[in-house]
Amino acid sequence: MRRADPDAAPDDRPLALVEAGPHGIVVVAVNLLARAESIRPGQSLSDARAIFPGLLTRKIERDKDQAALVALIRWSGRYGPARNSDGDKGLWIDVTGVPHLFGGEHRLMGDLAGRLRAFGLTVRAGLADTTLAAAALARFAPVGKEGFAIAPAGRMQDALAGLPVEALGLEDDAVLLLKRLGLRHIGQLCDLPRAALARRFRELRTGRRRTRSPAGLAGAVLARLDAALGRAPEARRALAEAPPPLARRIFSEPLISSEGIESAVAELAADLSRMLGQTADGARRLRLCLYRVDGTVAEARAGTSRSCREPRHFLQLLAPKVSAVDAGFGIDALTLAATSLEPLDPEQAALGGGLEQDARADPAILIDRLANRLGAERVFRLAPYGSHIPERAEVHVPALSGKERFKVSPSPLGFTLRPPLLFAPPEPITVLAEVPEGPPARFTWRRVSHTVARAEGPERIEPEWWRALGNPAKPPCPRDYYRIEDDRGARYWVFREGLYDRDPEAGPPVWYMHGLFG
Repeated sequence: MRRADPDAAPDDRPLALVEAGPHGIVVVAVNLLARAESIRPGQSLSDARAIFPGLLTRKIERDKDQAALVALIRWSGRYGPARNSDGDKGLWIDVTGVPHLFGGEHRLMGDLAGRLRAFGLTVRAGLADTTLAAAALARFAPVGKEGFAIAPAGRMQDALAGLPVEALGLEDDAVLLLKRLGLRHIGQLCDLPRAALARRFRELRTGRRRTRSPAGLAGAVLARLDAALGRAPEARRALAEAPPPLARRIFSEPLISSEGIESAVAELAADLSRMLGQTADGARRLRLCLYRVDGTVAEARAGTSRSCREPRHFLQLLAPKVSAVDAGFGIDALTLAATSLEPLDPEQAALGGGLEQDARADPAILIDRLANRLGAERVFRLAPYGSHIPERAEVHVPALSGKERFKVSPSPLGFTLRPPLLFAPPEPITVLAEVPEGPPARFTWRRVSHTVARAEGPERIEPEWWRALGNPAKPPCPRDYYRIEDDRGARYWVFREGLYDRDPEAGPPVWYMHGLFG
């Protein structure tokens, strides 16, 4: 509220945020001046005004608070990809493997606390082996002027021993029982035998109605203690279930010029490409986050039609979007993430160590060298050909030729499934099928019988009648293609050439095996 309108939440007057409760208006948050006047959250507004009549009040806006917290959580991704809210007043970040990038844990915490204070926020932070221990340090440990406390690795019990039992986030009934037993600090709980705690809880009564039994409260205390000390697993869920491949750059001096930002994005694209190169994946969606010094984040997103890990292509997609970003007072951190991945077939980088660098990325140089050495007529490539007959849908053309024999237009029937392996020519098979147009029930191919478990079709392909003009004695016949699967799971592409109800003089139809699916 103070950041949005300083006049609405002045620093020089006691201020409380209030909301309507079941028994009237209640104080839910106070500033430091109000706390100095003994105003506390949970008091009724009438009691608070009786203590300090000049108390300034504002209605709390929880929706805006939550939106601001979520925005802060997303901004905190600069310190670790896994993070989420911790109640309505805090957040946690998993910084495992990150502190060395900042020069150590102390510098990471100093950077975090300093930036949050620069945003106008009051900061209390804790770093520990467990989330619960870090929260206890942040809320109850002495943080000094730095604003944070760090627990030595593996020494959670020593770090938490002097903190009050409230630091474990216990229920009010449990805290009251512990204090009546004289257990006011976490260290006292650690020294107490576990069985004795439940027995003492049963012997005491709080003097008011409890929602849980003493045994249940004792079990909750021990469960929270084990979670804080790392003896039991913690239940937590990050905003993103799996962090995407992410490249990060942090700058000691903010970037303001577009040239500097574009140069940094180029470095990020190269880093991300190297990360993707370690796996068999390519990026389909990219997200570039530009963290401004004022605490806001600008995003640029891009997508590709097929998986890719070419840094030049990444930069070409992101450059127009980056040029339109307002840097504000400067950009001090950049991250580039691949938010959507797809498998990318590995490619051979080079055929020999003596090739020039350009030959490793562009096959045209290699094609030129082979064609000049072996002869242009000996080096060819496959090109699509405008024919709906499967074995005529591609042709061999000289590798140095840039012309196609026939311009291919999209099929008006849409996409049709074709097998990756075609036999040339198709191989005859013996088929048992229902006459006149039933799918195969059994077939024999290469002396092996197969039982058909599933069949799909037919797909009718009419012949190219103009090719038979020079041979009227053998008119072309239509083909009916079927995609079939045998009882072993193998999949085939077969067709019947000819129809039973057409010219009897042409003889019965003939079946062929034309291809295999993967």
